[in-house]
This record gives sequence, structure tokens and C-alpha cells, in this order.
Amino acid sequence: MTDIRRSLTKRLMERTQEATIVARFAKNAINAVGYAIFDIKNLDLQAVQRLPAVYPGSKSEVARPVPLGGSKELHVSDLPPVEPLVFNNLQAQSGSSVFRHHSSAFVGSEIYEHLDRVRMDNEYETCIVQGDRVALKCLGVTKIDKGICAFGQGSSNWYHWIAEYLPTVLLSQHLPSAYAGYPLLVPEAALTVPSFKDTLDLCRGGRDVVPMKEAQLYEIAELLYLPPQVSGPFNVRAGYWPEPKDYTQNIDLMHELRNLILNALGVQRTGDEPKKVFLARPPGTRSYNQDEIITAAKQRGFEPVRLEKLSFKEQVQLMHNADFVVGPTGAAFTNTLFMHAHSKSLIWALQEYSGSCFFSNLAHVCGSEMTYCFLNSGTPISDSFEAFRASYHLPVDTFCHHIDTLLDEEREE
Repeated sequence: MTDIRRSLTKRLMERTQEATIVARFAKNAINAVGYAIFDIKNLDLQAVQRLPAVYPGSKSEVARPVPLGGSKELHVSDLPPVEPLVFNNLQAQSGSSVFRHHSSAFVGSEIYEHLDRVRMDNEYETCIVQGDRVALKCLGVTKIDKGICAFGQGSSNWYHWIAEYLPTVLLSQHLPSAYAGYPLLVPEAALTVPSFKDTLDLCRGGRDVVPMKEAQLYEIAELLYLPPQVSGPFNVRAGYWPEPKDYTQNIDLMHELRNLILNALGVQRTGDEPKKVFLARPPGTRSYNQDEIITAAKQRGFEPVRLEKLSFKEQVQLMHNADFVVGPTGAAFTNTLFMHAHSKSLIWALQEYSGSCFFSNLAHVCGSEMTYCFLNSGTPISDSFEAFRASYHLPVDTFCHHIDTLLDEEREE
């Protein structure tokens, strides 16, 4: 029934652009199936108060993925000082970057400036966009008195949590003393998943935390919002694929985050094995001929490891100690952030993601050399939702050519 309502709402949204009487009928019909229409506005321009900067101006450094034999392509731009924004009576879900306020839907500049490309959907909320308006599901509301926004689209995803939301948690330590009693509003996973909680505790500086359920809509009487310093599209619209222009990465803040975690955990390089790590994963989405590839990797001295079976500190220690890491694109490569400066990695991904800078950005932060191998999907794909589930085949000879070339280069050095 839910899919039927979504499909009907999508068709009705298209009719809201027609003549007045048709548009009025369409709007009433949308309300009847449990959705409401909101005007999309730039969140950054709607604050009731802007606080003094808590972090100086910096540079955004975005690194495009480098294929074998390619050259590094770095996109650098200026970032303004980080000025916290204060909002009153915004409604939000922890897994969404869309804030509701009366008849408006506020989204940050990183989304607003790419509305033609970026999708705002999450697992619990389908955002049906038509022009500068969006239809959102009507939900019951739970009240929160005050808090600091450390949630948004993808905040329960390991990559997005570490790279995009943890920097915000870190910045909250720089807020004026008047906001010392404001808790961090975080996705429930930040307290229930051990690795998430470990990272939260390392960066929150003792600040209180309030968990938010993803399927629940909350109204926050006073919300403190720190403009994101690292961002990238969680999903893009059909016909589009991620490009470097979709990303921002505050390089100074990411260095600060990396160093804080390494120092807090007391992680240092040792002579312990393994020095060559294969990031294996259990069967599931994006399945591929992993057994064949692992066999070839083992012949070259690589040890298969399942990072999800390790504690966060064990993950960081393993990655920081490794000289060479290989594996398919996925959450495990988030820990690239903790590799040492002279390490190398090989990652394979669908060719549609040749402009997806998630992990290449993290490699740039730590100074590791990351090489990509791009592949074709086993089935036709038209958008990032389909790509996330798509299976593929990595030819063994292709893998061997890539890995042998990189290992030969390492020996020559």
C-alpha cells in the first residue's frame, strides 16, 4: 500500500504544475494519501541567529578517483569560517537532511545548490520533488527542547557518519560556553552500534547525547546547526552520477579528526602482520566473484580480513599498520582515513562511480596512494539505488594485472 501511495503522490505532484483548479485537486489528493507539499528553501538563509565563527576559514580539497596509470586530480576551493546557525521549531528525522518548518522544507546549501542532481530520499522518507517543491509523508511529532544537529541523510551509514557527521561532533567542542548544556542529537546507531559509539565518545568532549529514532519525526524548539564541512551525495537522480563538484572536504578539519582518533587510541605502526590486507565481506548486496579474487590475492601474500568482526580500535590499528590494502568499494574503506602516509590501496567499483570521491578523499587526507579499477555491472543500471544492489564480475586477470603493476611499482621504489 505504501508503494501505491508513493506512486500516486508522484503522479499527482506533476499535476500541481498545471492549471489552478487541477493543481488544487492534486494537492488535496496528495493530502488525502498522507503526504503534504512543502516549498524547498535554502536552510543556510533561514536562521534566526548566526553565531561567531567556531572554526577558521580553510580549504576544500577533493580528490577524484585515480585509475591505474592515471594522474591525481585535485579540486581545491576556499571555505569560509564555520558560523553556527540557530533555528527555532524545526521538524526533522535523524536519517534525513530535510527540515520542515510550517509549509517550507529547508535543506542545506550542499543539497539546495544541486537539487537537479541530488536525491533527498532516505529509508523512512520518500521525498518527491517537483521543481522547487517537495511532498513529504505526514508523521506524528515528538518534542525536543534543544540540541546540536549531528544527524542527517546517511548518518547511520559508517562512511557518512565518520566522514561527514563526526567532524560536526568534533566542532561542537568549539561552541561558546553558553551552549555547554546543549546535547548532541544523533542517530540511534551512534549509541547502539559499538564502533559508532566508540567514535562518538572520542569526539564529543563529554557533551550529553540524545538518540533519535530514524522513523520518528521530531520538533526541536532550538536547534544549533553547524554547516557541514565534509559532504557528498548519498544518492543522485536517475541519469546522473557523482562528480567531484558534488563534494566538499575541509582538509584541515579532517586532519584534526584523524590525528585526534589516532592519538586517543594510542595507535602506532608496528612490525606485526598483516602488511597486505584484503578487505573481505559477507555475501549480500553488490556480490561478485570474491572467492576467485581472494585466491589470487593470497598468492601475492594478502590476508583476508572482515573489519566488521573487529573492534573500532582493532580496525584502526590494522589499517594504520598495513602497507597495502585491496578490496571492493564499501564501508570498510572508510578506515582508509587511518592508513599511514606511504601506504597504497586498490579498490574496485562500477565505472559509473569514476567521479565518486568518497574514499579517494580519505586517501588524500592521510597521504595514501589509492588506485581504482572500474568495472561494468552484470545488469543494466540507471541510478545509484540500482548500482548499490548491482552484482558484477571482476576478471581475475584484470585484478592480477592491477595488483601486480602496483606491487612492482612498490618494489621499484
